[in-house]
Amino acid sequence: MIKHNHENCKKYAHVLMYLSYIALALAAIVSLFQIDLWLAGTQWILVSIILAIYALIFGGGCNSSCGSDEPE
Repeated sequence: MIKHNHENCKKYAHVLMYLSYIALALAAIVSLFQIDLWLAGTQWILVSIILAIYALIFGGGCNSSCGSDEPE
């Protein structure tokens, strides 16, 4: 099993949040300029929300799930 430390969890949380911002920007571009970019604007918003939720899970759960070095 892969062991995660606190720094890696925070790094994953930041990457997921940045990806959420990018998906939100794509949602705005697709909606405003009517560009066909794989998904519709509302679907890009959903992708952004899901990525933000995962970022919060990784960021908030680092102390309990990722930071423990003890075996389960």
